[in-house]
Amino acid sequence: MASARGPHSGETLLTRERPSLLRNPEGAVRRARPYIVTVMVPVVVLAVGSLAIEYGFQVSAETKRVLHAVEAAALAGLLLEPLLGLLLARERAEVLRSRWFHFALAGAYAATVGLLYAAKVTDAAVWVRRAAQVAIVLSLVVRLVELNQFLATLRLPPALLFVGSFLTLIVVGTGLLLLPVATAPGEPATSFTDALFTATSGVCVTGLVVVDTGTHWAPLGRYVILALIQLGGLGLMTFGSVFALLLWRGMRVRESVMMQEVLTHDLLSEVGRIIVFILITTVCVEAAGAVLLAGLWDHTAQGAAVALSDRIQYSVFHSISAFCNAGFSLYADNLMSYRSTWQVNLVFPLLIISGGIGFMVLYNGARLMRYGLLSWGQALLAKRRLTLHSKFALVTTAVLLVGGTGLVFVLETFPGREDAWRATATTVDAAAGPEEAAAAGAEAPPMGRTWTERLSGAWFLATTARTAGYNTTDTSRLAPPTKFLTVVLMFIGASPGSTGGGIKTVTVAVIVCGIWSSLRGRQEPQAFRRRLERGIVERALTVMAVGVVWVATVSMILSAWGFAEGARCPFLDVLFETTSAFGTVGLSTGATPLLNTFGRILIVVTMFIGRVGPLTLFVAMHGRAQRLHYTYATENVAIL
Repeated sequence: MASARGPHSGETLLTRERPSLLRNPEGAVRRARPYIVTVMVPVVVLAVGSLAIEYGFQVSAETKRVLHAVEAAALAGLLLEPLLGLLLARERAEVLRSRWFHFALAGAYAATVGLLYAAKVTDAAVWVRRAAQVAIVLSLVVRLVELNQFLATLRLPPALLFVGSFLTLIVVGTGLLLLPVATAPGEPATSFTDALFTATSGVCVTGLVVVDTGTHWAPLGRYVILALIQLGGLGLMTFGSVFALLLWRGMRVRESVMMQEVLTHDLLSEVGRIIVFILITTVCVEAAGAVLLAGLWDHTAQGAAVALSDRIQYSVFHSISAFCNAGFSLYADNLMSYRSTWQVNLVFPLLIISGGIGFMVLYNGARLMRYGLLSWGQALLAKRRLTLHSKFALVTTAVLLVGGTGLVFVLETFPGREDAWRATATTVDAAAGPEEAAAAGAEAPPMGRTWTERLSGAWFLATTARTAGYNTTDTSRLAPPTKFLTVVLMFIGASPGSTGGGIKTVTVAVIVCGIWSSLRGRQEPQAFRRRLERGIVERALTVMAVGVVWVATVSMILSAWGFAEGARCPFLDVLFETTSAFGTVGLSTGATPLLNTFGRILIVVTMFIGRVGPLTLFVAMHGRAQRLHYTYATENVAIL
């Protein structure tokens, strides 16, 4: 057989290999990758473990010296790993381009150490250790982003990655909240169920609590909760894509496709632009909210002026919590002490509505402003109009806000009976009896005596019930019809693609269109001169049906076995609490602290399912539906 080798066969083979290297900059170290990964796993564990022990526990000086040595060794491993990959690679320029941040971080750390010792700075060793810890954290963050890109190349279902990202946040948040320094001095130690409940409530932006956020948690615990709210509100995958855009100025095709399914957007080319828009919008709205809330905490309801540092902390915490529709507050009575201020009745609702309307609606509105108004109609029609999704979200939101405000006002102004405003979720006092325990505080209307107070309270309740969770009214003393109306609003929730939960406003709008078209004998639903596919209506009905079944089932189980001994909670309050968890709202009638361990775990599962969505969870567990290549015969059944 004739040989195909020539005088330049070696060069030809190398030339043929180079295109694959350009597509995969680390292709040259493929053989060494298993060994590098094997070594890096304990390095990462040591880095994370040493930082957690040093800052999470009270340790001795000798232990700190050991931890600092471990951190130095871990940092050396984190900085040397990219250098080893560079030395083994053939296309080193591509490795430098793809992992430039690691080399820049190593250079910045070396320069910082050199400057500190050259300038003979006091306590230079302390500053060097702090610089090392900052470098470790930044290196770990970038590696998480690289892991996100690696998972995108595995062709896993986006629903599975979406669910997995929330589970990861819950696990990490639970571990951080269990650290002793996360609990305030003098408070009882945080149990596992309390940490798990709080972490899940933060990640799922619910706001239900079993311990007081402002007093039980130390500053570290409150920072962890705030980080969980921010990451859970926007999604860990969104933050990973943001870092990918910042570090590498783009995303891979598979990563873009994955984010396209998460964002439910039609155009793949706009995914990167939408992610940047989400980041900019979040930062700007939350910053503006913090500035507007800065003067709130000097209100005389708290009895004294608040220090500047505390005012900044309160403003940032509540602004992020409101925009992410979380409902966490640093005050035991939530916002009831500030119910008469303009910030509570205007700034908080604006933050809640901005976060709950959906980023795709905001993006559509921004694009309409840019191409429809500022370009004087010169852009394409698709860029100068509101999409059907945006119209559904805006109209349904307006109807829920206006209608909810009016109904709450009427129901609370004319309750129908004198004992309507009793707190019903209580612990029975054996000495006083259930009647006396339930009748406490039943004489005063919870929303105030004047029409102005009731109107402002109704407006805030109609706004916050749509997954925000803040309250200016004692929700445990609302009239039963108002409680049920709040249950309906919480079940509907916010709009798709937002920081809120519930079955979503667009889902309800699609169902209403389907019902109206069926009543009028139309084959296909129509709205705003557009036609809806029957599959969308069926999916919307499925979401609502699954939600109703889950809420009803959990409510019955909680009512039977979910409360501690001696707790007294009517079924309406149980339904209220379950719907609040499913809709990731956070409003409570006072039943959550009365739950036993089983009840708390059940609420944790309900919060998680409400945040990721029942259909998303089902797809993540069972994968994509298989297409059948056959059909059965049709047969009619009687409906009425």
